[in-house]
Amino acid sequence: MRKRGAFIWRLDRVSQRTFFWFNTTVDSKPMPKSKKTFRNPIIQAKEMALEMELNDRSKADLSREMGISRARVTQMLNLLKLPEEIIREVEEMGDHWERRLLTERMLRGIVSWKI
Repeated sequence: MRKRGAFIWRLDRVSQRTFFWFNTTVDSKPMPKSKKTFRNPIIQAKEMALEMELNDRSKADLSREMGISRARVTQMLNLLKLPEEIIREVEEMGDHWERRLLTERMLRGIVSWKI
């Protein structure tokens, strides 16, 4: 079975010369799209805090590794300052949602008036 997008080499011999070329025939069926999932911001923040603690990393190191800004790392870690009942409630919603149930930005608004 041939994978979609894989190139197939073809060899033709014409008047003592050999030509290599790609067979670029297009399959009629498009590839099915993978389903997008969204992360739970509290679980993601706990993973970041655990990574920093276990590997003795700073926020700057973590931001470089994840490819995000240091300010973004700080914003995510500030979610852990929420009251325990809110953290528990959001964490019970699970991870890898089909659609966004709650955003980090919504929770950040709660942090600002709870502190």
